[in-house]
Amino acid sequence: MTKGPGILPTFLYYFSGTALVSTLLAVKALNVGMDTGIPSQLGLVVGLFGGVVGAFFNRSVVLEVPFKHRKNFLKTLNSALAEMGYELAADTDDGAVYERSPLRQLLSGKVFVQISGQTATICSRSIHIKALRKRLK
Repeated sequence: MTKGPGILPTFLYYFSGTALVSTLLAVKALNVGMDTGIPSQLGLVVGLFGGVVGAFFNRSVVLEVPFKHRKNFLKTLNSALAEMGYELAADTDDGAVYERSPLRQLLSGKVFVQISGQTATICSRSIHIKALRKRLK
């Protein structure tokens, strides 16, 4: 099963992007040079905040859901994902991949589902797993 990036790579991604953009904006907005150190310090603080928020909401999380009846579970799962805007994109022997429409997919990622025995393993972003957990229980 595809598990995606964990908390550290996600934090670094959002930290570096936010820090860079906020440092450059601080140089322009405050009209001070990089040699003063103020834009770098401001970029570091804003980058830390952006990294923590980004890692909290967008890290990849795995959810294991036990079930008794496969057909009933798949029906519940498909309706829950449809409510969230996801539809089945690929169905293989290993599992299924759910995606949103191309425009919405740019910022939301995919949901990966693998079923083995009486357990479904679902992997996606933390925010989507939290919403699925509520809908599946």
